[in-house]
Amino acid sequence: MKTNLPRPLTRKTRFLRSVSGSVMPSALAHWLGVRAIAIAPEQIAVREGLRAGVAVGTVMIVALYLNMPLMAWSAFAAFWTCLVDPGGLLRPRLEAMLKFGASGTLITGIMSAASGYGTLTAFIGLGICSFLCGLARMRGAVATQISVLAAIVAVVAVCYPQTPMGAVHLSGLFVLGAAWATCICVLAWPVDPYAPQRQSCAAIFREQARMTRRLMSYMQPAAPESLMQHDAISAYRRDIRSRIEQARAKVEILSAGATTSHARSTLLPAVEAADRIFIALMAFEHAVLSGTPTPQAWRTVRLVAATLQRVAQQITHQHPRPEALQKSIRFLTLLSQREEDLFTKGARICADALRDLQAAWQSPASASRAEAGTLPTQTEKAVKPTIPTSMFVRHAARLSVAVMVAYAISLKLNLPYAYWAMMAVVVVTQPRVNTTLPRTIERVVGSIAGGLLAAVMGVLLPMWSILLLVFPLAAATIALRSVNYTLCVMFMTQLFVLVTDLVSPALGWDVALSRSINNIMGSLVGLAGCLLLWPERRGAPLSAQLVAAFKANMRYAALATNPQQRDWQQIEQARRDAGTTTTQAEILYQQLRVEGLRRAEHLNISGEILFLLRKMAGAASVWWLEQTSPASAEALQRAELYASLGEDFMNPATNTPQADAELSLEKILALLRSLDLDTF
Repeated sequence: MKTNLPRPLTRKTRFLRSVSGSVMPSALAHWLGVRAIAIAPEQIAVREGLRAGVAVGTVMIVALYLNMPLMAWSAFAAFWTCLVDPGGLLRPRLEAMLKFGASGTLITGIMSAASGYGTLTAFIGLGICSFLCGLARMRGAVATQISVLAAIVAVVAVCYPQTPMGAVHLSGLFVLGAAWATCICVLAWPVDPYAPQRQSCAAIFREQARMTRRLMSYMQPAAPESLMQHDAISAYRRDIRSRIEQARAKVEILSAGATTSHARSTLLPAVEAADRIFIALMAFEHAVLSGTPTPQAWRTVRLVAATLQRVAQQITHQHPRPEALQKSIRFLTLLSQREEDLFTKGARICADALRDLQAAWQSPASASRAEAGTLPTQTEKAVKPTIPTSMFVRHAARLSVAVMVAYAISLKLNLPYAYWAMMAVVVVTQPRVNTTLPRTIERVVGSIAGGLLAAVMGVLLPMWSILLLVFPLAAATIALRSVNYTLCVMFMTQLFVLVTDLVSPALGWDVALSRSINNIMGSLVGLAGCLLLWPERRGAPLSAQLVAAFKANMRYAALATNPQQRDWQQIEQARRDAGTTTTQAEILYQQLRVEGLRRAEHLNISGEILFLLRKMAGAASVWWLEQTSPASAEALQRAELYASLGEDFMNPATNTPQADAELSLEKILALLRSLDLDTF
């Protein structure tokens, strides 16, 4: 039987949430987002970090007290066990940690014993273990996390050659650390299992509130031109659209076997409400950037921003209060009853969305029953497209070869701490090349920064202070693992270097320098393996994704301008398709910008097309909100134009790969420039 958390724990949770929300300023987060650096400050897991700090710190204290350097293996096992904890409900968490503990114990014994028999057996064992771990990815996200960490255990254990009895002893140390960390994670500091999903949903409304408050800056008589940058405007829309789709996916699988879950019945309506409100926000943004705002517009934007922030605060609670939305709904309704313009219509959309959200929160059981009818059936799930098995086999073979190459290079160059190079290969090597390159860059940057900081601390600080640093470093690594990979690697590097320094003192700068060199070498080997070993067929090029985004936005504009009343679901689906296809093209565009400037002109054209597509989506939202009955002459003329364009580009007879190939980016850009997207 479920019970509410006691009041003291709720107060602590509120304090930790406030700390988490203030760590990363919004301006910095969006500066990074414009440059395709993913960061999610709302996902800072303070409690999970504290548990990891206790688990690792206590083991290191015991190791130093007993003067057992090899017991650092128990500290590593404890850290990896905390890292493999997927969060959520207790049963799947415990299952994941126990599976990792069992597999890690077995791998530790096998690999350390194989390494003790000689280099040949070490290579054979390393290749087989890496291949099996890479193949385990096909079993899902949790299995992927377990397999990656199990592969890390293998590459570290191969650098600890032991006799068979010594391998058993090393396995025992691993069991000790994994069991201790499991007990800490399960018993210490209970955490709301749905906290990540709540934070994801709340982050949507917070980002929408920031986007809305930003419009108030545009309304100033002398607004800075820096606020009007194309990248910054697109970053908000891209970020919010991505957050909506990601949060919807997370909530959909929140309680797959229990459709009456209270958390699901409160979070899914929130995501849907945010999606509906997003229509009004895009229309507001387009209207503010295209014309002179009225005092009514100022009042509406300010009220909507405050309302969105209030909704975000309520979502973070386990039991959000429906009555907290009543005042905002009443004010928005009063605004929508005044003179009929775009902002009053937008206020009405926001009020209706919040009213439906309030009703869902008041009767979550009925909302769950209503949502149960929309869940995919088992048949639908069965026909859902899956990733081909061949991709996992190719990835497993590529990972196995890359790990052995890194091991061979380390032995040939006689590099100390060779397992750091192989760890980099395991983490960097991804099934797809377009995810390997960003991971390589983040890994290298985080390793260099963390290595330098650890070197400074190792040289300047006494031994007792280094021991005290183990706790906050382990806590920070786990707390930031879902926030940003570079930050996670930076703190993890410091943790590993200082733990090594504790068990092997007087090494000074050598440990940090070796860590950085080995990480760079391993990251490059992993990247080269993805590029050279059985390269997969690259995804759709940027030009093809831009064509798809252009067609989706054109279809949305054609539906939005049609004077005939369209079904809301049809309009909504067209808008989501336009948003998701544009977001996918923008992500690839940002990745190509990171790769280099060898196609600068091509990228410049692509960037302008993406910005104009965002403007088209905003204009379409404006036109849809401004529809009147009967339609004005201007609206009819616009509807005829977009109906003609939609027929040209969406006709099945011409919607072929050959026709798409003939639709060059220059043609798309010329057409978008010819459309008057600044007036409405």
